[in-house]
Amino acid sequence: MQIEPQAFDRVLSSMCTEPHPAARDAAERFLATNPGDPGTYPNVSALEDDAIALLSEIAGLDEPAGYVTSGGTEANIQAVRIARDRAESRSPNVVMPESGHFSFQKAADLLGVELRLVPTDARHRADLEAVRASV
Repeated sequence: MQIEPQAFDRVLSSMCTEPHPAARDAAERFLATNPGDPGTYPNVSALEDDAIALLSEIAGLDEPAGYVTSGGTEANIQAVRIARDRAESRSPNVVMPESGHFSFQKAADLLGVELRLVPTDARHRADLEAVRASV
């Protein structure tokens, strides 16, 4: 059962608000630096390594890989990109419940991946029969 994704016009981004003065000051002071640069910020790099190791342990992964993103949208775009690149199909798709984050719509559109949405039940769980039918 294919359903329509939510419209982007319902999203009010935090980019529409005025930042706290301390946040503005920090952003201006470090605007020309990249905290993701392990040579400049080795402690940040070590924290990222620790986070990846911990998450891989929780997920039971033998060979973890990844990085910490600036937010959920970037993380979801990267997840779809990795899934697309690992797919054994020329026309991959991603199946997600209707309650999934709208950034998956962006990711699928940007990356040329078909997004298949499935309904959820009263407890907000994905309908597994719909998932099976969509895979």
